[in-house]
Amino acid sequence: MTFLTMPLHSKDAEALYVALLEQVSANDSAGLTENLKTAESVILPLVFRKLTINERAAIWALLTSNTPQLAANLLDHFNNTELISLIKALPIKTTILLFQHLRSPDRRLLLNHLPAEYQSQLKLSLPSSWKYEEKAALAYSSKTVGGICKSEVLKLDQDATVADLGSALRAEEQTSGQLEWRYVYLHDERGAYLGALKIRDIFLRPYGAKLRDYLDLTVPVIAPDKDLHALKSMLDSKPHSVIPVVNDNGFQIGVVGSTHLNEALYQSSKQQLLEQAGVLGGDEFRAMPMKVRNVRRLAFLLPSVMLSYIAVSIIAAFEPIIEQIAVLAAILPLVANLSGAAGNQAVAVSIRELSTGRLSTKDLLYVVLKEMPIGLVNGLLIGIVLAVLTMITHDQQPLALPLLIGAAYAVSSVLAVIIGGSLPLLLKRFNLDPAMLSSPILTTLTDAIAFFSVLYLTQTFLLSAVV
Repeated sequence: MTFLTMPLHSKDAEALYVALLEQVSANDSAGLTENLKTAESVILPLVFRKLTINERAAIWALLTSNTPQLAANLLDHFNNTELISLIKALPIKTTILLFQHLRSPDRRLLLNHLPAEYQSQLKLSLPSSWKYEEKAALAYSSKTVGGICKSEVLKLDQDATVADLGSALRAEEQTSGQLEWRYVYLHDERGAYLGALKIRDIFLRPYGAKLRDYLDLTVPVIAPDKDLHALKSMLDSKPHSVIPVVNDNGFQIGVVGSTHLNEALYQSSKQQLLEQAGVLGGDEFRAMPMKVRNVRRLAFLLPSVMLSYIAVSIIAAFEPIIEQIAVLAAILPLVANLSGAAGNQAVAVSIRELSTGRLSTKDLLYVVLKEMPIGLVNGLLIGIVLAVLTMITHDQQPLALPLLIGAAYAVSSVLAVIIGGSLPLLLKRFNLDPAMLSSPILTTLTDAIAFFSVLYLTQTFLLSAVV
């Protein structure tokens, strides 16, 4: 049914979509390449998302056979999930050819997420120049320096000369788009890192000059197991645009710079936002298969059902008081929502400070002491507002009820911000994902606290009077 497909609101996009399918049908690789080269970049994502997975596979198989570098570059229009799905749909021979032209982060993504039979063949097809660097980088997660570093670096042995450098650059001409060309790195006979020097500072030297005599001793190195915060601190404090990544054995697995760091921080931030909204498993688009989207959403919703039921069960325990003071049924969701909002503010600040390195899991008491006065002041102010509104709208109720509701919210607010500020730190301490788990757990706890505080105070101070 056409209304379930991705709409194209541009004549140019529609024309390109039709042309691509026609060229695939006619096996016209030259025409396909020309169309994709000359197409406006703004319409390419729209056209690609309208294609079915089989249509994408057919286009990329034909394009890779003609211009593999262009095929690899155009994969940047897909998110990680779409990229993996497309690669799985391609013939293995096409995948191997395409694989050699991908950027190192994309190669690692595929090696970590494709089935084992794919991984073994792709590892054999790693570019020979950086094969060992790529394999070493696979041992590190995307939250570490080793996991985001660029493996395409120019390495020469310790006895290399300026002439050798020129020869190496000419030999790597085909991969110049991937190569980190600002520096050349020297290593000894065991492959251990010796140092770096800027390529632009070398070419005025005599051809026979030894490169090791011009090493830039100010270039720092960073270990691959360092986190992104340590990398940011080093990049902020050093004048160099990229930093060599060297493991404990002295082997250089690549380089890392601000571009790689910013991309990693962006991806991490995007993932946190999705998880906080209850979208698990990475990016979600409506062009994705419905089954995949359903499973991802249910993974968040089903546990939320159980947690919410626990909170609501508190209301059942106080059913008699609600029967006698019916207005509480309208007040309870209001107090719970406001408490949850206060807690979520504290959660957002803690997650942000954790992600930027301003906070560690050891700072629990610091967070509690900082959040408590905020929760108290805001709780009292909002509590007064709730009390006044309750008096105005429900003036037939006992005068003490608005005061109790205000007091209950003040208590809930203090506890909500303490829990909200502390929860991400506690989850992080147990190696759990704060962005994914903080929201449902906080909602359950703040709802339970709000319901209990309102109902308990009302029962304690008003039940006998009403009876």
